[in-house]
Amino acid sequence: MNQPTDARDRRQKRRDATAAEIKAAARAQLVAYGPNGISLRGIAREVGLSAPAVYRYFPSLEALIVGLCVDLYDELREFLVAQAQQHDNELAKLVVAARAFRAWAVEHRPEFALMFASLVPGAVLTKPGCHSADIDPEAEPYASMLRFSQTFGHLITRVFQQPEEERGFPIRMPALPPMTDALRAEVQRCAEAIGIEAPIEFAYAFHSYWVRLYGLVAMEVFGQLPVIQEAEAHFDAELSEMASRLGVPLGVLEF
Repeated sequence: MNQPTDARDRRQKRRDATAAEIKAAARAQLVAYGPNGISLRGIAREVGLSAPAVYRYFPSLEALIVGLCVDLYDELREFLVAQAQQHDNELAKLVVAARAFRAWAVEHRPEFALMFASLVPGAVLTKPGCHSADIDPEAEPYASMLRFSQTFGHLITRVFQQPEEERGFPIRMPALPPMTDALRAEVQRCAEAIGIEAPIEFAYAFHSYWVRLYGLVAMEVFGQLPVIQEAEAHFDAELSEMASRLGVPLGVLEF
């Protein structure tokens, strides 16, 4: 009675396995040649398919890169969560997740380049001149990027909402810089999209800190950071300096 269903399941499993093999070959090309070196023809040779056969799984190179980016964002998110879950302290989870982001990026430089610094079609999240209304939050790889970002949003919210007596220290309210109403509204929308439940002052502080930490990691990944031998210590020093602006004592944490 279930033979047709079983046959469909087997076909779907084979299809999924082949799609995964194609994406693995694409990632190998990415690591070897960079974001611009991914070739459907080369992938077809690697997996033993004809080029037209690859199109049955991914209709274009752009679609393949979208699928690869989705996997990479999910891999990064799962790595951050796994590292953070090794700790009970909410602040420690947030700091460990930030450190894990840097560690993953440094160990996966080509992947980081594709996800966060590439203009290759399929990897670009927002195009020049794009407006918020133009973005479909459910389209990939944007949706996967949001899931990754929500890892930090939820961790920040838990630290902020934790009772002071449980947290062990007060959090200093950061000052907002002068900004237009339009910027304020967009910052608030961005915060809500990644799950930050906190006043606009903290939402903007996170936005500012993320730009700063991302810039630091990107400079290290692409060999532009002046501090070379002590890059990890430099990253930790930046974390401590940013936390101190909120009155958060990272020195009390034990890892």
